[in-house]
Amino acid sequence: MTDRDNTFRFYLLLLFVAVIPLFALGLSNHGVWTADEPRVAEIGREMALSKNFAVPTLDQRPFLEEPPLYYAAIAAVFDAFGGPSDKTVRIPSAVFALCGALGLFFLGNLLFGPRTGFISAFILATCGEYFRVAHWVIVDSALTCFVILALTFFMAAYLSERRGRRYLFCTLCYLSCTLAFYAKGFIGIAIPALAVLSFVLFDRNIKEILRMRLWLGIVLFLVLTLPWFLALSHQGGTTFLKVFLVHNHLERFAGGSTGHSQPFYYYLAQFPGGYLPWSILLVPVFYWSFRRQGRPQGTQGKGILFAKCWFISGFLFLSAASTKRVLYLMPIFAPIALLTASYIEASLTRKDLKSFEKAFALLFGIVVFLVGLAVIPLLFYASKKYGFGLPVKEVCWTVCLALVSIVLSLTAFVKCRTGTGRFWTFSAASVFSLLLLGLIVVMPVLDHFKSFVPFCDAIKAAAPGTTVIYGFQPDETLRGAVPFYTGRFLKEIETPAELREALKGDEASIVVIRDKRGQLKRDLLSTGKLSILGEYGMDKDRDLAIFGPTPGSGGPSGPANLP
Repeated sequence: MTDRDNTFRFYLLLLFVAVIPLFALGLSNHGVWTADEPRVAEIGREMALSKNFAVPTLDQRPFLEEPPLYYAAIAAVFDAFGGPSDKTVRIPSAVFALCGALGLFFLGNLLFGPRTGFISAFILATCGEYFRVAHWVIVDSALTCFVILALTFFMAAYLSERRGRRYLFCTLCYLSCTLAFYAKGFIGIAIPALAVLSFVLFDRNIKEILRMRLWLGIVLFLVLTLPWFLALSHQGGTTFLKVFLVHNHLERFAGGSTGHSQPFYYYLAQFPGGYLPWSILLVPVFYWSFRRQGRPQGTQGKGILFAKCWFISGFLFLSAASTKRVLYLMPIFAPIALLTASYIEASLTRKDLKSFEKAFALLFGIVVFLVGLAVIPLLFYASKKYGFGLPVKEVCWTVCLALVSIVLSLTAFVKCRTGTGRFWTFSAASVFSLLLLGLIVVMPVLDHFKSFVPFCDAIKAAAPGTTVIYGFQPDETLRGAVPFYTGRFLKEIETPAELREALKGDEASIVVIRDKRGQLKRDLLSTGKLSILGEYGMDKDRDLAIFGPTPGSGGPSGPANLP
């Protein structure tokens, strides 16, 4: 066993020790939160009930924004753990996030060595948006995982001299692209394809396209996806195919059909926030990555070029799309993490660090220190202002982890005089402590304001037995949260006239809404047949409310008012 093998094993073990707690904690200590989690969780629950793995449904209606892979993963978890639960629904996201970090470790090891592989995976796991999605019920964790794996296998094939290994890695690359498609559609193919194409062009090796056996990728994709397309067509005809291919791909890219339309430059302002805290280093990272003098050669040089091509091509592609969210940047956090890691690795041995590079490193340490310093007073201030008590256990965790973070930050400043390696080690450990604090303490605190459980418990109390639950103009969040927590589907009503007609029946009923600025509440009260049973504040401009028949209104006999 060589020294490199021992080093590789050491950093792989260290990565598991570092990231498993980050991805394992914070999965079960809070409910599903608006806006995406209730929708995705309910789709997974319905798939587990129906065993229809071809057509995802939300409140029993087809939901074809994405292919079924992630929802099927949730359904499998529910089956394995005895039924739907918000305690287990985030397991797929955590597993996909862990696999994505491991994939980046292997890619970093291939291109730069095991230490850079470890640093890049740690940076990816601890950057804000990737860390958040690892604890969020959303399909983008699966997409990112398979994009990273696809490009890792591509580079393994590109650098291999043995024909058999190249064939194997190309096959794995195409398989990963197909799984990325099953996670979120054609974007799972577009981003790897653009990264590869731009890389071979700038590496002046366009003949590599011929050596990649593209025919194999096409055949593999068709073999694995045609059964699903045929199932879509069988269950919904051309309508389902049109919704998936046209509305949820072409129109999303070109027309902003989902309400997330943003200008081309949107990500220039939003990317740094998603990449925090490591975005503090973006200026020196880009300076080092794009300068000509002292540029690494050989495999490391190709690695830097590949990471730049992956990041820039992906950034431009996502910026060209009409619909934009910070969440959509997930597949390009990996290449910038590679560049950041290679910069930090280079800074460990370079003696010619510029003054501005030292200033940004110092700024990174100061920001982490100030966050650790502010955590305790901010948490106690929020507890007092919003009237929720902090249990003794949470208080102890807050104080301990905040103090650990502060001590580690101060140690980083002391050790920076003896070398940048110790500075980065202690600063990263401080970031790690703050993230643990967020998982153990902050998430349960936020659950006081973001949980749907009290609202859904009130619905179950107000609608016993066969009481009909109407949803008045329900959005995707309400259509997900209510069935997920009550186990009962909504009857969806879109207009006041339809509602008045429905209330003429003999059956008992209640009406639930997720209101925006009070408009739906005014519409329901204007019928003269409904009164408010309960209201629940949620988000800045939205409230949840339950309505029942007003006594003496002539409507069906409904449940008694909630306390």
